[in-house]
Amino acid sequence: MIEKKYKVPIRNLFCILCYVHEMPEVVSALNSKDEDLPQLHLLAKLFIEETDHIMMRGLMKDYHERDEETNQLSGKILFEQSLNQIIQKKPSLVCEKDQFDEDILINQILKATLNTLLKIEELPKNQKIKISMQLKKLHHVSAINLFRKIFYMIRLNRNKIYYQKMLLLARFIYELNNLSDEDGTFDLIAILNDERKMQIIFEKFILNFYRLEQQQFLSKIERMKWRMFGGNLAIIPEMKTDISLIDRVNKEKIIIDAKYYADIFSKSFNADKIRSTHLYQLFTYLNHSSDIYLTRGILIYPTNGVKVDEIYNISIQVGIEIQQSTIRIFTLDLNQKWQDIYNQMFVLLK
Repeated sequence: MIEKKYKVPIRNLFCILCYVHEMPEVVSALNSKDEDLPQLHLLAKLFIEETDHIMMRGLMKDYHERDEETNQLSGKILFEQSLNQIIQKKPSLVCEKDQFDEDILINQILKATLNTLLKIEELPKNQKIKISMQLKKLHHVSAINLFRKIFYMIRLNRNKIYYQKMLLLARFIYELNNLSDEDGTFDLIAILNDERKMQIIFEKFILNFYRLEQQQFLSKIERMKWRMFGGNLAIIPEMKTDISLIDRVNKEKIIIDAKYYADIFSKSFNADKIRSTHLYQLFTYLNHSSDIYLTRGILIYPTNGVKVDEIYNISIQVGIEIQQSTIRIFTLDLNQKWQDIYNQMFVLLK
């Protein structure tokens, strides 16, 4: 059986990730140039600006372990590392101490990325001057070599969330800068065929796109109540939508169920059929929606060799009335120009 692969340009993947991380302004900057790959000098400009923002807010500090040869005992004595001092009868030992400062991994990634950019010959002189000035402010942060796995070691909590944009740019700069390595791989592309990860990314991209790019609808994850009574309701699972778009002025709601599947169809007697569980799920959302909003549904997939755009009429209950509504099954082509994807996302709402 041939494994199906998604075709998504690197540029589009980066734009999707920018929306996931709520950075539409980065997408706008990238798409001011009509090129297949974002240029490193453009990413460098964005990274320099983001570094300035971080420095204005203040570099993150945290505790980290540091080994130090000292004649004043403190912290944890490292006997193995202290053997040489003991043998030579030196009045000192190697101790492991907890130190609270800015020399932590997240700042080391920032510094390593600036050093990477400084080595790029094509970078404009004014950018190199700015980077050199920023590096001087990071003299107390250790220099490290970047590896792909380092990016997976960072966990952003609420205090570190303002580093989010910097980390995404640093990761993308790292990947682009290493495209010419011996293996020639672009690791971010690997997530395209990880359906579990891409399911989360695809949902969040659509949710944030509509939240950031239009004002008619409120874009949110909606929690609904089951129309069930009696019995132990504690064992009933939570029902929540991927994306609910709510227009309070016109009393309209669109429920979008996003699915990231290599094959949108399942086989039934050798015929291609939309997966029944997906339709059941969306239909359940529609029938448990608000009593005051006319609700329509959209089941959206990324295009993977099959283009689908079908609208079906259905009857749903709105308050005490039965009204006509629709379910739309739609495939979004992520292999086209980003502006076409942008336009298609708005056409979907009509």
